Amino acid sequence: MSSRPTPATPARAAAPANDDVFQVEPGVHEPLADLAREAGALLPDAEPHDAHPARRRWVAWLMLAVAIVGGAIGTSALAASAGFTRMGPIALMAAGYAVCFVALTRALRVIPISVAYAVWSGVGIALVSAIGWLWLGQQLNRGELLGIALILAGTVVIQLFSRCHDGAR
Repeated sequence: MSSRPTPATPARAAAPANDDVFQVEPGVHEPLADLAREAGALLPDAEPHDAHPARRRWVAWLMLAVAIVGGAIGTSALAASAGFTRMGPIALMAAGYAVCFVALTRALRVIPISVAYAVWSGVGIALVSAIGWLWLGQQLNRGELLGIALILAGTVVIQLFSRCHDGAR
């Protein structure tokens, strides 16, 4: 084991009094610090840009609807795959779930996860039940229909009383 001399470590500059993260001394920090300082000098003093918050909310709810439909398609294709023995439904299942989770991820940028998950799962249960009844020949009795109605009612209550409409998170 050889002993190599280590270069002297330069003294760290004291933090500026105003704690501005972009005020760094060159040469005593990571290589990107100079770039950060220059970028910070170019930033405007305005608030972060969000010119269309209503549009962002609308797009988020649209993405949540796409996630619900994608999840319902994926789940229905899973049922039609006959235990992963039919390739067409397996491919449709994979595509449906991929669309579902990409769209859900986009929706979660704006909608709180508690509200998004409640709406996604509640409406998804109702949609998958309807698909099973209409296309897969499954029967729903009164108790199951009442349960689905209660799930949808709970989803509506969560939606009505959630604070995500006024921008609070």
